[in-house]
Amino acid sequence: MKACLFRWTGFFVFSFFLMATQSCDTLQNQGGASGRIMPNITGGAGEVLVIMDNFNWDNSSGELLKDILKEEFSGLPQSEPLFDVLHITAGSFEGIYQFHRSIVLTTIESGKEPRIRFRENVWAKPQIMIQMEASTGAELRQLISENEQHIQSFLVQYDRNRLMTIYKDSKDPVIQKEIAANHQVQLAIPRGYTLDFSKEEYTSVSIEAPDLSQVIQVYDYPANGPEDLTSANIIEQRNNFTKTYVLGPRDGSYMTISPLFEPITYDLKNHDMDVIEMRGLWELENGFMGGPFVSHSVYDAKRNRIVTVDGYIYHPNLKKRVKIKQLEAIIYSMEII
Repeated sequence: MKACLFRWTGFFVFSFFLMATQSCDTLQNQGGASGRIMPNITGGAGEVLVIMDNFNWDNSSGELLKDILKEEFSGLPQSEPLFDVLHITAGSFEGIYQFHRSIVLTTIESGKEPRIRFRENVWAKPQIMIQMEASTGAELRQLISENEQHIQSFLVQYDRNRLMTIYKDSKDPVIQKEIAANHQVQLAIPRGYTLDFSKEEYTSVSIEAPDLSQVIQVYDYPANGPEDLTSANIIEQRNNFTKTYVLGPRDGSYMTISPLFEPITYDLKNHDMDVIEMRGLWELENGFMGGPFVSHSVYDAKRNRIVTVDGYIYHPNLKKRVKIKQLEAIIYSMEII
C-alpha cells in the first residue's frame, strides 16, 4: 500500500448448480428472446429488485427471502449483507424497473402450480431474473425454502461472472505477461492496476487512492504433494510472504493474519482445479491497520508447488463488500498455464 503499507520494490462461496428437475428458462443469445438489441441494465452493484405484494413481503415468504438475500457477507470486519434489496409491488413494475440487473419476480394466483425459473436477458442485458409462481403465500414460502441455495448462488455467481467478463475484456497486457512469466498463472487483471513488485516467488499489483488500497498478490512455493494444501500451511505461508513483502509505515511493522479471527475456508472447484478458498482479516504487527482478504490456493502437480492468488483491501471506516467482490472476480479468473 503506497499510502498505507510499503512494499519492497527494486471472506460464502457457493457452487452454482441448476438441477435438471427444475424449470430453467435461460436466454443466452446476443439479443434476448427475439434477437433484438437490448438496453443496458440499471441498478447498483450488488442490488436485487424484489417484486412481491406487501402482505407476503411483511410475512413469512418475504421474511425468508430477506434472510436469504441479506445474509451477512463472510469475512468482513463490519457487518454487510450479501445484497442490497429493493422491494416494489407488481403495480410499480414497469419502465426502468424492468431493466434492473437482478430481479426476483413473485406471482401468487389461485390455481397456479408452484414453479421457479432462472432466466437471463429478459428485458435488458446482462440481466438475470428468478421467477416464482404459486397459488398461495404458504406455497410460495415452501418454494423459496426448497430453493434457498439456488436462489442465493444464482445471484452471487451472476455478480461475479459479470465482473469477470468486464475484466477479461480490459486486461492489462503488461501485468498479465509479468505474472505469467514469473508464476505461470493467467489472471484477468483489468487496466487501472499498477505493477508494484514482481519476482519469481512474489508479485503484487494494486489500485491506490487516498482512502483505498486494493491489492492482488500472487506467490508460489514448493510442496511435497497435494497433502500440503492445508489451511494451516496456507496461513503459515501467507504470513511468511507478507512479513517479507508487505511492510507497514512504522519500523518493524508488517502484515499478518489476525490471530483473533480464525479464517474461514472452503473447498471448491474452479477451472477444473481443486481450490482452497480462504477468507479472513489481516492486521499490522506493531501497527494499527487492518482489513479483509480472500485467497485461492491450488496445488500445481506439474511443478510440484502451491500457488496462491490473494486479494486484500485497506478501506478504513467505509463499506468493503463491493471492493472485495471486485478482487474475487480477479481471483476466480486464475488458471495455471
